[in-house]
Amino acid sequence: MPLKKISSTDSALVETFLKSAGKSLERFRYFNSRPISVLSQHRVTLLYFNENNLPVGYGHLDEENGVTWLGNCVAEKETGKGIGKKIMQGLLNFARENKIQNIRLSVDANNKTAQSLYENFGFKVIEKREAVHFYEWEAKKNPEILISTLALAGLPAEKIIEEAEKNKWNIEFSSGMPYRPDMEEFFLQAKIIRYAHNYFPAPEIPFVLNLASSNVNIRRTSIEHCVKGMKLSYACGARFFSAHSGFCIDPSPAELGNPLEKKAFNDKKTHWNLFIDSVKEILHRTKEIDLRFLIENNVIAKMNMYDGGLNPLLCCNADEINELIHTINDKKLGILLDTGHMKVSANTLGFDAATAVRNIANHIDCIHHSDNNGEFDTNHSLPNDYWFNTFLPEFSFATHVLEVKKINAVEINKQIDLIRENMV
Repeated sequence: MPLKKISSTDSALVETFLKSAGKSLERFRYFNSRPISVLSQHRVTLLYFNENNLPVGYGHLDEENGVTWLGNCVAEKETGKGIGKKIMQGLLNFARENKIQNIRLSVDANNKTAQSLYENFGFKVIEKREAVHFYEWEAKKNPEILISTLALAGLPAEKIIEEAEKNKWNIEFSSGMPYRPDMEEFFLQAKIIRYAHNYFPAPEIPFVLNLASSNVNIRRTSIEHCVKGMKLSYACGARFFSAHSGFCIDPSPAELGNPLEKKAFNDKKTHWNLFIDSVKEILHRTKEIDLRFLIENNVIAKMNMYDGGLNPLLCCNADEINELIHTINDKKLGILLDTGHMKVSANTLGFDAATAVRNIANHIDCIHHSDNNGEFDTNHSLPNDYWFNTFLPEFSFATHVLEVKKINAVEINKQIDLIRENMV
């Protein structure tokens, strides 16, 4: 990945950047009054490297007197290539991961390009002086919200990007996107903020991703897919890659969302251990990647329960989710909470959804938002009295994904507004 987090021991790289930055340093004057050793005091320092592995972009978060300040600079010869945007995304990713509530920055009053960049990321003017303007970003007012490709089902990938750019949406590429041989390249080259989830990019030969499968080929294919997803997500600057929890059975692609064939399976403990081993392997093979791996809670409808109350799916409730986190014991592992899944599973298994959310809240990094009748996961739009509304202020640092089925742009924007309004 061109964007890399560096430490104070990498000061020579920063000095290399400063020597080649050219006229950009006329506007970025941070080091005019500070020694290079100030890097040791930064919350984070990022460098962006070009194809020749030379640093051509710089960014930092620096805390001074209890205030976190942002600095961002792109070398003169590299401006206009979207590098500043990627650095900003990386810095705000760090802020959310580390629960930084407020960030400030200063920008020259006549630097309209930089002002536009910062405003697009949610920074608001708090003070205007003759020569410089001061901006502030607040986490609660700027939650990271993405639109699942489920909402845009049927549109080709190019059209999805076009709609995203027009409406200033961020996109989660997910299940439902068809196979195409150049999808990875297309995804990497897209200019919008985008995430990959679960089955994306779809393989040429369809399968159901199952990290708990007793079928060696299915489990191996699932592991390899997730490792690829982690690397792909890291390359595009995402905070994480996410995948579904495992199953004790191996459903066909056509069964998902429908009644599952009640196949015999080994005892649940066997599949649980396979699931744990799979997650551990994925984390081990991506340990050098500064990226989290999130597991999504499964959904169990009453029609899919076995006789005797046996649940063939893993991580449908808070107890199993917490067991997963504690067993793996890796800070890179987190949870994607699907509120629609939680609502149905709570109804099926007889637990309180709100209590379950509270019991796993510390592990939640991303939330899929949709609604249903409690019986089936139908991915309906969010009502005004959406059951998760009261929790939203507690998750301003999480990534939020609108995962409703095929709705138009007007409705999507209304749904985004609903999430934002209930966040504060």
